[in-house]
Amino acid sequence: MEYTDKQLEKKIQEAQKALESWAVSHDLWYDSDFVSYAEHVDGEPGDCSVIFILRSGGDLGRLLDEDYDPKLREQFQAVAEEYGFWFENCDGHSFHFFAETEELQTAYDAYFQWKWVCSLIIEDFGDLYAELYQYFYSRPERLQNLHHREFEVLLYRIFQNLGYEAELGPGIGDGGVDVRLLQRGPLGDTLVYVQAKRYSPSRPIGLEAVAALRGVVANDGADRGMFVTTSRFLPSAQKFANRSSGILELNTSMDVADWCRQAEGGVIRDKSALVSDDHVVSVLRRLEGGSNALVVHAHHGYGTIGNVFALVLKETTHAALLMALPKSIVGQDVHGLEGHEIPILDTRILALKNIDTVFRAKRSVNDRGEISYWDGDHYFTAWDFNSKFYSWLD
Repeated sequence: MEYTDKQLEKKIQEAQKALESWAVSHDLWYDSDFVSYAEHVDGEPGDCSVIFILRSGGDLGRLLDEDYDPKLREQFQAVAEEYGFWFENCDGHSFHFFAETEELQTAYDAYFQWKWVCSLIIEDFGDLYAELYQYFYSRPERLQNLHHREFEVLLYRIFQNLGYEAELGPGIGDGGVDVRLLQRGPLGDTLVYVQAKRYSPSRPIGLEAVAALRGVVANDGADRGMFVTTSRFLPSAQKFANRSSGILELNTSMDVADWCRQAEGGVIRDKSALVSDDHVVSVLRRLEGGSNALVVHAHHGYGTIGNVFALVLKETTHAALLMALPKSIVGQDVHGLEGHEIPILDTRILALKNIDTVFRAKRSVNDRGEISYWDGDHYFTAWDFNSKFYSWLD
């Protein structure tokens, strides 16, 4: 059975409503709510995606964590199973729900991968996430499910990765030009206007729209025009483009998929190759000059307390490259199970710059102007330059 996005969303809503009603009827819903994995973690869904999460700091969480009333817990579990879900205890107050059948879980895996890819369609993410292009190369039919602005931004990022100098239009009032491309060459520069239409296959592009692009190209003195759509072109539009002496180029989803294949191949998987040793040294020197925000810290561990330190190598509005830093213990107990540690911040870290230590992260700024980074596992904030406590005692 194939599920639509709306059917999958409806199943979640119905299950959550039934589980909440059961908990309310047993006076257990206090301090509880449901969130999506993206809202709770903001990370890649991966295989066997978490479909939704129950958070509870009250009696419901205690029931599911401590199992103090097995019969009551079985009732809650039966409600979940009635709607096709099962759950596991994540950390005592967060409970992850999955589909009972492989068929339904596979459908949700595809659905949440789609949602994740859509979250990557941001102007400055394309050079870090190869998944963005890989997804649409394998599933070009999904292009028509994008918002029209997402489609424009995706094309902008694709062309940048294909070597063009690209400028994204405002989205409205753009005069019929969604993306401007400049291709530099030894015989002169080529200016290309791109018009994007994210239409369904039942809404083909006709002669009038293609002729309008030709007019804008001529009026502005651009060299070529590209019309890109998720639909198709009527024969009249195709004939008009064929008579334009190469000035007009008409492209569909299959062309976009091929561009994605080329762009995906251009995204470097070893992120450490994006940063030279000289750049790392320059970041260390900026640290010596007082740029404290370049070192970030995160806690990790369940039941234990661990620390992760990282160096901010590069960042844009929404994305960043971080490098994990080795640690130095500055004090510990006689057994070495508890103590304090700080990151190593000298040229010794150059030997550790590799595919495993340099990683991508999402960058966010809150209302107070504080910057944080999330890599899918750790929530990093600026290090205060004080040693951090660790404990391996559970």
